[in-house]
Amino acid sequence: MKQLYSDKELQELFRDGQEWAFEMLYKRHVIKLVGIAMQKTNDRALSEELVQDTFVVYYKLANEKKELASVFAFLYVILKNKIMDHFRHSLVRKKYESHLERTFDELDHSTVSLIETRELEKLIDHEISLLPPQCQSVFTLSRKKMLSNKEIANTLKISENTVEQHMRKALRILRLSILKSVKIFLVMF
Repeated sequence: MKQLYSDKELQELFRDGQEWAFEMLYKRHVIKLVGIAMQKTNDRALSEELVQDTFVVYYKLANEKKELASVFAFLYVILKNKIMDHFRHSLVRKKYESHLERTFDELDHSTVSLIETRELEKLIDHEISLLPPQCQSVFTLSRKKMLSNKEIANTLKISENTVEQHMRKALRILRLSILKSVKIFLVMF
């Protein structure tokens, strides 16, 4: 058995069913291909994986190819395509992760806003319930039923001026009590 075989001879022997010829091609080119991959990826494990994938592709295609001008050039092209595929997939994955992060971040903020809004509504409803009865009626008809001052005056059988006074009083009380509640909340957190 001849000691040194050319790549072309090893390729022919491999095509003829000599598995050891593939192993010799592998040993001859693996270190150089890993070095090339390392230059592009800066990741040893990834480089080794890409080179392994390169040899798997070569192994599958070796019998189909009629004659390769250069086994190394063929392996290099396969490796180059593997590296480019890796970076393409990595870029797509990063874009998808970024999209998911933005989407979930928006959802998280909308959920938090909804909870905060509900809490604020509960606080306002509670503070409205503490208003004096006439102020409470005027405020509820104005802000919740959306009636005008004239309609409120007719409904409650009071003057429009009295309606305005009750609204001013209700708003002043609510501002103070809600401001107080917000300050307490901020101190707690």
